[in-house]
Amino acid sequence: MKRSIIVAFLILAGVVGWLGSGQITNVNAQDEANSNTTENKDTNSYKSDDNSNENEELVFSVETKVFKANLIDQSIELQGQTIHNKKIDVKSETSGNISEINFSRGDKVNKNLSLVLISMDDRKEKLLSAQKDLERLSKELILNEKNRDNLLRQNIEKIKLYEIEYASAKQLIDKGLSSKSKLSLASFNLANAEADREDIKIKFESTLANLEAQITNVKSLLKNIKLDIAKTNISAPFDGIISEKMVEETEFISVGTPLFTIIDLDPIKIEGYLSEFDVNKVSVGTNAIIEDSNGIKKNGTITFISPSAEISTRTFEITIEANNKDLTYKSGITTKIIIKGSELKAHKIPPSILTLLDDGTVGVKAVNKENNVVFYPTKTIKDTIDGMWVSGLPESVNLIISGQEYISIGEKIN
Repeated sequence: MKRSIIVAFLILAGVVGWLGSGQITNVNAQDEANSNTTENKDTNSYKSDDNSNENEELVFSVETKVFKANLIDQSIELQGQTIHNKKIDVKSETSGNISEINFSRGDKVNKNLSLVLISMDDRKEKLLSAQKDLERLSKELILNEKNRDNLLRQNIEKIKLYEIEYASAKQLIDKGLSSKSKLSLASFNLANAEADREDIKIKFESTLANLEAQITNVKSLLKNIKLDIAKTNISAPFDGIISEKMVEETEFISVGTPLFTIIDLDPIKIEGYLSEFDVNKVSVGTNAIIEDSNGIKKNGTITFISPSAEISTRTFEITIEANNKDLTYKSGITTKIIIKGSELKAHKIPPSILTLLDDGTVGVKAVNKENNVVFYPTKTIKDTIDGMWVSGLPESVNLIISGQEYISIGEKIN
C-alpha cells in the first residue's frame, strides 16, 4: 500500500518536471526569435535613412503630350425664327356702305394706295352747308366791324359839337350874357355823347365775341366733316402684302369694323436667343448671316439685345434685321443665325487635364525645356463634343495629361 503511494508520487513528479522543461524551452525560443526580429528592424530603418538623400533626387514619371495652337473662328451659331417688320389690322373710322374694294388677298400694295371706298351719302351736303354758314358768319363779322366804325365816327362828331357848345356857354356866362342852365345842358349833352361811345364799344365787342364763337364752331364742324369724308377712302398705311380680307362690297360697316390685314416683310426680322456665355460677345450693330431651310442666305444686323434674360432658359433675346425686298423670306420660318466673330489662336485640350489652384485660378500643368513642372492659367473659348478650346498657352506646349494631380509646380520630372 505504501509502496504504491510512493510510486504514484514519483510518477507525478516526473510528469511535472517534463512539463516544466517544455515551457522553459519555448520561452527561450521566443526570446531568441524576438531578439532576431529586433535586429532585422533596425537594419531596414538604417537602409531607409541611408537612402534618404537619394530619394530627394528621384525623378517622377508622368504622361505628357505636345499641343499646338490653331486659329479658330469665334462665330456664334444659333437657331432663330423670322417675324414680320409690321403687321396691323386696318379698321374703319367711319360708317357707311362699302362702294368699292381695290385689292385681293395676297396682293402686294404700296403706301397710300386706295384700297377701300365707303359711300359718301349726305357728307357732301353737310360740307356745303357748313361752308355757307362760315361764309355768312364771316360777312356778318365784317358788317359788324363797319357798323361799329360808323357809329364811333358819328359819336366823335357829336362829342366835338357838344364840346364847342359847352365852351361857348361858359364864355357867355363869364361875360354875364347867358344863364347857367344853358351851360348845364351843354355839359349834359357832352357827357351823354361820351357815354354813348363806351356803349357802342361794349355792344359791338359783345356782337364780335358771339360771331367769333359761331365761326369757331362752324370751322370745327367743317373740319370734322372733311375728316369724315377723308375716312371714306381707306388706303394702305405702308408698303406690304394683304394677308386677310374681311369685308365685301355693298356691306354696311360701322366705326371699328376690321377691313383687312397688311403685313410688312421688308426688312425681315429674325428673333433668336443668346446664351449667357455669348451675350457679351455681340452688340447692337454687329453683322450676322441668316440662312433659311431652303439654303437662302442674307446679311443682317443686330438691332436689339434684351437687357434681361428669360427666366426659364437664362437666355437673352436678340433681333436681327435683313433686307427682304425680294420677299423671299416669309414670316414664321426657322432660320440659322451665324454671328461672325474674330479669329483667335487657341489650343484644343481634354477638359480632364484642367487644374484648379488654391486661389481659384483655372489652368493646366506643363513641362518646360528643363523638365520642370510649370502652370499656365487658361481661358475657355468654347466647348465642343471632342474637347475644349482654351487660350493663354504658348504656341507649342508640352502638357501633362496624366498624373498632374500627384506633382507640384516646380518639380522636375521625366
